[in-house]
Amino acid sequence: GELLRAMGGVKASATLLGVPLGHNSSFLQGPAFAPPRIREAIWCGSTNSSTEEGKELNDPRVLTDVGDVPIQEIRDCGVEDDRLMHVISESVKTVMDEDPLRPLVLGGDHSISYPVVRAVSEKLGGPVDILHLDAHPDIYDCFEGNTYSHASSFARIMEGGYARRLLQVGLRSITKEGREQGKRFGVEQYEMRTFSRDREKLENLKLGEGVKGVYVSVDVDCLDPAFAPGVSHIEPGGLSFRDVLNILQNLQGDVVAGDVVEFNPQRDTVDGMTAMVAAKLVRELSAKISK
Repeated sequence: GELLRAMGGVKASATLLGVPLGHNSSFLQGPAFAPPRIREAIWCGSTNSSTEEGKELNDPRVLTDVGDVPIQEIRDCGVEDDRLMHVISESVKTVMDEDPLRPLVLGGDHSISYPVVRAVSEKLGGPVDILHLDAHPDIYDCFEGNTYSHASSFARIMEGGYARRLLQVGLRSITKEGREQGKRFGVEQYEMRTFSRDREKLENLKLGEGVKGVYVSVDVDCLDPAFAPGVSHIEPGGLSFRDVLNILQNLQGDVVAGDVVEFNPQRDTVDGMTAMVAAKLVRELSAKISK
Protein backbone atom coordinates (compact mmCIF):
# COMPACT_ATOMS: atom_id res chain seq x y z
CA GLY A 1 0.00 0.00 0.00
CA GLU A 2 2.80 2.40 0.86
CA LEU A 3 4.58 1.61 -2.41
CA LEU A 4 1.44 2.18 -4.47
CA ARG A 5 0.67 5.45 -2.71
CA ALA A 6 4.20 6.59 -3.49
CA MET A 7 3.70 5.68 -7.16
CA GLY A 8 0.59 7.84 -7.33
CA GLY A 9 -2.34 7.60 -9.72
CA VAL A 10 -3.52 4.25 -8.36
CA LYS A 11 -7.16 4.16 -7.29
CA ALA A 12 -7.35 0.40 -6.76
CA SER A 13 -5.01 -2.58 -6.98
CA ALA A 14 -6.27 -6.16 -6.82
CA THR A 15 -4.49 -7.94 -3.98
CA LEU A 16 -4.32 -11.70 -3.61
CA LEU A 17 -5.15 -13.11 -0.19
CA GLY A 18 -5.19 -16.89 0.13
CA VAL A 19 -7.69 -18.52 2.47
CA PRO A 20 -6.85 -22.27 2.27
CA LEU A 21 -9.92 -23.52 4.10
CA GLY A 22 -11.54 -26.78 3.06
CA HIS A 23 -13.13 -28.37 6.11
CA ASN A 24 -16.55 -26.81 5.48
CA SER A 25 -16.89 -28.74 2.23
CA SER A 26 -19.73 -31.23 2.18
CA PHE A 27 -17.96 -33.72 -0.11
CA LEU A 28 -14.18 -33.27 -0.57
CA GLN A 29 -11.70 -31.01 1.23
CA GLY A 30 -9.32 -30.59 -1.70
CA PRO A 31 -10.02 -26.84 -2.21
CA ALA A 32 -7.81 -26.17 0.83
CA PHE A 33 -4.83 -26.91 -1.43
CA ALA A 34 -5.83 -24.48 -4.17
CA PRO A 35 -4.14 -21.11 -3.42
CA PRO A 36 -0.53 -22.12 -4.15
CA ARG A 37 -1.59 -23.98 -7.29
CA ILE A 38 -3.48 -20.92 -8.55
CA ARG A 39 -0.49 -18.67 -7.88
CA GLU A 40 1.78 -21.10 -9.71
CA ALA A 41 -0.54 -21.05 -12.71
CA ILE A 42 -0.84 -17.24 -12.71
CA TRP A 43 2.90 -16.91 -13.24
CA CYS A 44 3.34 -20.01 -15.41
CA GLY A 45 5.79 -19.44 -18.23
CA SER A 46 3.40 -20.95 -20.77
CA THR A 47 1.59 -17.61 -21.04
CA ASN A 48 2.40 -13.93 -20.65
CA SER A 49 1.39 -11.55 -17.87
CA SER A 50 -1.09 -9.48 -19.89
CA THR A 51 -4.82 -9.53 -19.28
CA GLU A 52 -7.16 -9.51 -22.26
CA GLU A 53 -7.67 -5.75 -22.00
CA GLY A 54 -3.93 -5.18 -21.90
CA LYS A 55 -3.16 -4.63 -18.22
CA GLU A 56 0.13 -6.14 -16.99
CA LEU A 57 -0.10 -8.38 -13.94
CA ASN A 58 3.53 -7.76 -13.04
CA ASP A 59 2.65 -4.10 -12.49
CA PRO A 60 1.86 -3.67 -8.74
CA ARG A 61 -0.80 -1.15 -9.71
CA VAL A 62 -2.69 -4.11 -11.17
CA LEU A 63 -1.88 -7.03 -8.86
CA THR A 64 -0.13 -7.50 -5.52
CA ASP A 65 -0.02 -10.44 -3.12
CA VAL A 66 -0.13 -10.51 0.68
CA GLY A 67 0.08 -14.28 1.16
CA ASP A 68 -2.23 -16.68 3.00
CA VAL A 69 -4.22 -16.69 6.21
CA PRO A 70 -2.65 -19.63 8.17
CA ILE A 71 -5.90 -21.56 8.44
CA GLN A 72 -4.51 -24.96 9.41
CA GLU A 73 -2.15 -23.55 12.01
CA ILE A 74 -5.02 -21.65 13.60
CA ARG A 75 -7.22 -24.75 13.63
CA ASP A 76 -4.35 -26.79 15.14
CA CYS A 77 -4.52 -24.40 18.09
CA GLY A 78 -8.12 -25.49 18.73
CA VAL A 79 -9.80 -22.41 17.27
CA GLU A 80 -13.45 -23.09 16.38
CA ASP A 81 -15.22 -21.78 13.29
CA ASP A 82 -16.86 -18.77 14.98
CA ARG A 83 -13.43 -17.41 15.85
CA LEU A 84 -11.87 -18.60 12.61
CA MET A 85 -14.44 -16.69 10.56
CA HIS A 86 -13.60 -13.60 12.62
CA VAL A 87 -9.89 -14.08 11.86
CA ILE A 88 -10.64 -14.26 8.13
CA SER A 89 -12.75 -11.10 8.31
CA GLU A 90 -10.06 -9.24 10.21
CA SER A 91 -7.44 -10.36 7.68
CA VAL A 92 -9.53 -8.91 4.86
CA LYS A 93 -9.97 -5.64 6.75
CA THR A 94 -6.21 -5.46 7.27
CA VAL A 95 -5.73 -5.64 3.51
CA MET A 96 -8.33 -2.91 3.01
CA ASP A 97 -6.59 -0.69 5.59
CA GLU A 98 -3.78 -0.31 3.06
CA ASP A 99 -5.37 1.92 0.45
CA PRO A 100 -5.54 1.34 -2.54
CA LEU A 101 -5.41 -2.45 -1.99
CA ARG A 102 -8.62 -4.38 -2.73
CA PRO A 103 -8.91 -8.05 -1.73
CA LEU A 104 -9.12 -10.75 -4.35
CA VAL A 105 -9.40 -13.89 -2.27
CA LEU A 106 -8.21 -17.33 -3.34
CA GLY A 107 -10.22 -20.17 -1.79
CA GLY A 108 -10.65 -22.56 -0.31
CA ASP A 109 -14.22 -23.72 -0.26
CA HIS A 110 -17.15 -21.35 -0.64
CA SER A 111 -17.67 -20.91 3.09
CA ILE A 112 -14.97 -18.23 2.96
CA SER A 113 -17.26 -15.86 1.07
CA TYR A 114 -19.29 -15.14 4.19
CA PRO A 115 -16.46 -13.71 6.34
CA VAL A 116 -14.93 -11.95 3.33
CA VAL A 117 -18.16 -10.23 2.25
CA ARG A 118 -18.90 -9.37 5.88
CA ALA A 119 -15.51 -7.70 6.20
CA VAL A 120 -15.89 -5.77 2.94
CA SER A 121 -19.35 -4.52 3.88
CA GLU A 122 -18.33 -3.56 7.41
CA LYS A 123 -15.16 -1.84 6.23
CA LEU A 124 -16.94 0.15 3.55
CA GLY A 125 -19.85 0.99 5.83
CA GLY A 126 -22.76 -0.54 3.97
CA PRO A 127 -24.03 -3.35 1.75
CA VAL A 128 -22.67 -4.31 -1.66
CA ASP A 129 -24.21 -5.88 -4.73
CA ILE A 130 -22.97 -9.43 -5.33
CA LEU A 131 -22.51 -11.24 -8.62
CA HIS A 132 -22.24 -14.93 -7.74
CA LEU A 133 -21.31 -17.42 -10.48
CA ASP A 134 -21.95 -21.01 -9.38
CA ALA A 135 -23.62 -24.31 -10.24
CA HIS A 136 -25.24 -24.16 -6.77
CA PRO A 137 -26.97 -21.35 -4.86
CA ASP A 138 -25.14 -22.13 -1.56
CA ILE A 139 -28.04 -20.69 0.37
CA TYR A 140 -29.19 -23.57 2.62
CA ASP A 141 -30.15 -22.34 6.05
CA CYS A 142 -27.93 -25.06 7.53
CA PHE A 143 -26.39 -27.93 5.59
CA GLU A 144 -25.69 -31.24 7.32
CA GLY A 145 -25.79 -29.50 10.68
CA ASN A 146 -23.15 -26.94 9.73
CA THR A 147 -24.22 -23.30 9.63
CA TYR A 148 -20.82 -22.42 8.14
CA SER A 149 -21.06 -25.03 5.38
CA HIS A 150 -19.93 -24.01 1.92
CA ALA A 151 -23.55 -24.70 0.96
CA SER A 152 -24.82 -22.05 3.41
CA SER A 153 -22.49 -19.09 2.89
CA PHE A 154 -24.97 -16.88 1.08
CA ALA A 155 -27.69 -17.47 3.66
CA ARG A 156 -25.31 -16.01 6.25
CA ILE A 157 -24.48 -13.09 3.96
CA MET A 158 -28.12 -12.22 3.32
CA GLU A 159 -29.11 -12.65 6.98
CA GLY A 160 -26.40 -10.22 7.96
CA GLY A 161 -27.62 -7.55 5.55
CA TYR A 162 -24.25 -7.41 3.81
CA ALA A 163 -25.75 -7.47 0.31
CA ARG A 164 -28.49 -5.39 -1.27
CA ARG A 165 -28.73 -7.46 -4.45
CA LEU A 166 -27.52 -11.01 -4.96
CA LEU A 167 -27.44 -12.30 -8.53
CA GLN A 168 -26.72 -16.01 -8.88
CA VAL A 169 -25.73 -17.12 -12.37
CA GLY A 170 -25.02 -20.59 -13.77
CA LEU A 171 -27.32 -22.54 -11.45
CA ARG A 172 -28.13 -26.09 -12.46
CA SER A 173 -28.12 -28.00 -9.17
CA ILE A 174 -30.77 -26.30 -7.09
CA THR A 175 -33.21 -27.90 -4.65
CA LYS A 176 -36.63 -26.82 -3.46
CA GLU A 177 -35.00 -25.27 -0.39
CA GLY A 178 -32.57 -23.40 -2.63
CA ARG A 179 -35.44 -21.81 -4.53
CA GLU A 180 -37.41 -21.07 -1.35
CA GLN A 181 -34.41 -19.47 0.31
CA GLY A 182 -33.85 -17.46 -2.86
CA LYS A 183 -37.40 -16.11 -2.65
CA ARG A 184 -37.03 -15.47 1.08
CA PHE A 185 -34.01 -13.24 0.53
CA GLY A 186 -35.09 -11.72 -2.80
CA VAL A 187 -32.24 -13.36 -4.71
CA GLU A 188 -32.13 -13.05 -8.50
CA GLN A 189 -31.47 -16.63 -9.58
CA TYR A 190 -30.53 -17.39 -13.20
CA GLU A 191 -30.56 -21.08 -14.07
CA MET A 192 -28.67 -22.63 -16.96
CA ARG A 193 -31.87 -24.05 -18.43
CA THR A 194 -32.86 -20.47 -19.37
CA PHE A 195 -29.39 -19.07 -20.07
CA SER A 196 -29.98 -18.60 -23.80
CA ARG A 197 -32.93 -16.37 -22.92
CA ASP A 198 -31.06 -14.50 -20.18
CA ARG A 199 -27.72 -14.14 -21.95
CA GLU A 200 -28.14 -10.57 -23.24
CA LYS A 201 -29.15 -9.28 -19.82
CA LEU A 202 -26.35 -11.12 -17.99
CA GLU A 203 -23.72 -9.92 -20.44
CA ASN A 204 -24.77 -6.30 -19.86
CA LEU A 205 -25.14 -6.06 -16.09
CA LYS A 206 -24.95 -2.73 -14.28
CA LEU A 207 -24.52 -3.12 -10.52
CA GLY A 208 -23.45 -1.18 -7.47
CA GLU A 209 -25.29 2.12 -7.87
CA GLY A 210 -26.47 3.38 -4.50
CA VAL A 211 -24.39 0.89 -2.50
CA LYS A 212 -20.71 0.56 -1.63
CA GLY A 213 -19.72 -1.31 -4.77
CA VAL A 214 -19.78 -4.76 -6.36
CA TYR A 215 -18.44 -8.04 -5.02
CA VAL A 216 -17.79 -10.87 -7.49
CA SER A 217 -17.71 -14.47 -6.26
CA VAL A 218 -16.70 -17.13 -8.79
CA ASP A 219 -17.10 -20.78 -7.91
CA VAL A 220 -15.07 -22.63 -10.55
CA ASP A 221 -17.87 -25.18 -10.90
CA CYS A 222 -20.02 -22.51 -12.53
CA LEU A 223 -18.16 -23.66 -15.63
CA ASP A 224 -19.11 -26.77 -17.51
CA PRO A 225 -16.72 -29.57 -16.43
CA ALA A 226 -15.48 -29.73 -20.01
CA PHE A 227 -13.68 -26.47 -19.22
CA ALA A 228 -12.89 -27.11 -15.54
CA PRO A 229 -12.88 -30.76 -14.45
CA GLY A 230 -10.86 -30.06 -11.29
CA VAL A 231 -13.75 -29.37 -8.93
CA SER A 232 -15.33 -31.36 -6.12
CA HIS A 233 -18.90 -31.17 -7.43
CA ILE A 234 -18.99 -31.96 -11.15
CA GLU A 235 -22.24 -30.62 -12.65
CA PRO A 236 -22.60 -30.97 -16.45
CA GLY A 237 -24.43 -28.32 -18.42
CA GLY A 238 -22.59 -25.23 -17.19
CA LEU A 239 -21.26 -21.99 -18.59
CA SER A 240 -18.50 -21.90 -21.17
CA PHE A 241 -15.34 -20.04 -20.21
CA ARG A 242 -16.10 -17.30 -22.73
CA ASP A 243 -19.62 -16.97 -21.27
CA VAL A 244 -18.04 -16.21 -17.90
CA LEU A 245 -15.54 -13.74 -19.34
CA ASN A 246 -18.27 -11.94 -21.27
CA ILE A 247 -20.28 -11.53 -18.08
CA LEU A 248 -17.27 -10.31 -16.08
CA GLN A 249 -15.70 -8.08 -18.71
CA ASN A 250 -18.98 -6.37 -19.63
CA LEU A 251 -20.04 -5.84 -16.01
CA GLN A 252 -20.54 -2.15 -15.28
CA GLY A 253 -19.81 -1.23 -11.67
CA ASP A 254 -17.05 -0.57 -9.17
CA VAL A 255 -15.73 -4.01 -8.24
CA VAL A 256 -14.39 -3.55 -4.70
CA ALA A 257 -13.49 -7.19 -3.92
CA GLY A 258 -13.97 -10.74 -5.09
CA ASP A 259 -13.09 -14.38 -4.68
CA VAL A 260 -12.30 -17.45 -6.78
CA VAL A 261 -13.21 -20.62 -4.90
CA GLU A 262 -13.79 -24.38 -5.05
CA PHE A 263 -10.92 -25.30 -7.35
CA ASN A 264 -9.83 -28.76 -6.19
CA PRO A 265 -6.24 -29.57 -7.28
CA GLN A 266 -6.69 -33.20 -6.23
CA ARG A 267 -9.17 -33.66 -9.09
CA ASP A 268 -7.29 -31.60 -11.65
CA THR A 269 -6.09 -34.57 -13.64
CA VAL A 270 -5.74 -32.98 -17.09
CA ASP A 271 -2.22 -31.47 -16.86
CA GLY A 272 -3.25 -28.67 -14.52
CA MET A 273 -5.96 -27.41 -16.88
CA THR A 274 -8.32 -26.25 -14.13
CA ALA A 275 -5.49 -24.46 -12.35
CA MET A 276 -4.94 -22.44 -15.50
CA VAL A 277 -8.68 -21.77 -15.72
CA ALA A 278 -8.72 -20.50 -12.12
CA ALA A 279 -5.63 -18.40 -12.84
CA LYS A 280 -7.26 -16.86 -15.90
CA LEU A 281 -10.30 -15.95 -13.79
CA VAL A 282 -7.99 -14.26 -11.27
CA ARG A 283 -6.18 -12.43 -14.06
CA GLU A 284 -9.37 -11.02 -15.55
CA LEU A 285 -10.85 -10.14 -12.15
CA SER A 286 -7.62 -8.32 -11.34
CA ALA A 287 -8.07 -6.24 -14.46
CA LYS A 288 -11.65 -5.49 -13.43
CA ILE A 289 -10.68 -4.41 -9.91
CA SER A 290 -7.53 -2.40 -10.64
CA LYS A 291 -7.88 1.25 -11.63
